[in-house]
Amino acid sequence: MRDQLPHRGLEAWKWSDLRAAVAARDPDGFDAAMQACLHGPEEASQTGLGLCGPAPAEPNDLMGRIAAEYADGVMSIVVPDGETYLRPLEIRDMETGHARFRIEVGKGATLNVVEVHKSEAGFANVDIHYVVREGATFHRTVLSQDGADMIRHVRAHVTLWDQADFGQTLLTFGGAFTRLETRLACMGAVSVDMSGAYLLGGARHADITHYVDFAAPGSTVRDSVAGVVTDKSRGVFQGKFHVRRPAQKTDAEMRHDALMLSETAKINAKPELEIYADDVECAHGNTIGQLDEAALFYMRQRGIPEVQARALLIEAFVAARLGEHADLLDRVRAWLEAQS
Repeated sequence: MRDQLPHRGLEAWKWSDLRAAVAARDPDGFDAAMQACLHGPEEASQTGLGLCGPAPAEPNDLMGRIAAEYADGVMSIVVPDGETYLRPLEIRDMETGHARFRIEVGKGATLNVVEVHKSEAGFANVDIHYVVREGATFHRTVLSQDGADMIRHVRAHVTLWDQADFGQTLLTFGGAFTRLETRLACMGAVSVDMSGAYLLGGARHADITHYVDFAAPGSTVRDSVAGVVTDKSRGVFQGKFHVRRPAQKTDAEMRHDALMLSETAKINAKPELEIYADDVECAHGNTIGQLDEAALFYMRQRGIPEVQARALLIEAFVAARLGEHADLLDRVRAWLEAQS
């Protein structure tokens, strides 16, 4: 099955060669089930979440089929209609192996989920399906903080029904290979606010891929990702809005902005629009540059050491994408301190 892994010959994987990464490292966990669990299922059941529900449909993509082959079943969570789950539901221990999840947020319900993907080395493949019913509110926070030898693939399928409100905040420090893919299906007039950041050093690789499929009129989507690369690392951003003909009155914006802090680092970005409706407002933007030398000079003139000034500028650059997530900002500061 390793010979069937996605590779650079495929358009969607041309900058992220998973087959080559696995062949080069022969990582542990490729043919094993992940021992992940919710933190914890007992707590979830005590707070009114149902630990059962329909399994996701049979996957029609390769990585999903591989996950179905090796994962130990599907962990399924259902939030009943109208329930509000204030404390975040945490999914941790996603170290190596394959795992499948299905989480459904009932009509008018509220749920926050925190995913922590962390391991020093090995292979991980996570296939997650979120279903957000009519009028529900759902926020997903993703932290990927692996070791330099870790190979990780995470694909989240998010189906949003009419009047659903979806938010996502993502932070990754990459690994030997990291791909965090989010695929949205907007089945009604929904509101989406996605943001994220990647900070990469050494020879790390991180790929953030977003695909948004608009199937109904009246949705609003904001998608913004910032990246920082240094040393010989590589950052990849792929974003696509697919606006079908019925999806009139769609209002969607996508941005990717990145800083290159060394001449040997690489960034590949591909924001893309595919529009079949004629009454929409869709836009995308992409910038790649370096630190603002004028701002750096201004700060040094006021007695701030250069290392500290650079760290402050980088922190400000990514902080806007992380919102009020203090824990994520602390991890950004720790990364900056380690780079100095």
